[in-house]
Amino acid sequence: MRRPVRTTAAAALALTALLSAACGRPSDESRVRGLLERAAALAEKKDAAGLGDLFAPDYRDFQGRDAEGTLRLITGYLDRYSHIVIHLLAVRVGDVGPDGRASVECEVSLSHGAAEVLRRLIRYSGEYYGFRMAVRREGAKDWRFTAAEWQPIGLAELSPEALAVLKKLFPGL
Repeated sequence: MRRPVRTTAAAALALTALLSAACGRPSDESRVRGLLERAAALAEKKDAAGLGDLFAPDYRDFQGRDAEGTLRLITGYLDRYSHIVIHLLAVRVGDVGPDGRASVECEVSLSHGAAEVLRRLIRYSGEYYGFRMAVRREGAKDWRFTAAEWQPIGLAELSPEALAVLKKLFPGL
């Protein structure tokens, strides 16, 4: 009878150690993902000031725009459409270098207009974009965008990970 108690106690101790490690300090990857999620949420709310705070002062995009120029481009898009919905489909974060920089690739779906329920009903999942970005850790836990490039991509060009998320959002797609 003693053996099951030891086994149970050992299993409980191992589970506690595992959960403590998992629930500890967020990883750099999870913080970078949080940056992307925050950017998407701010864009959906059309919060230009909040979005502006996510760009590093030395930010440049693939066409040479600085943070202010890129923010003008984004707000122009947001002003043209109502009810913007951004689905972050897939995120791949590279290793963080000793200088606190990391590369990020992601795929997103942008849609606008009618309510989300209607979009799901008619299986309209929006336009797809592929992004490549550079981010930098600033301070103990803040991350900022330092560079970005993007391009529209087709459904056939989405990664398997992005397609899996899209199919959960829009069953039967």
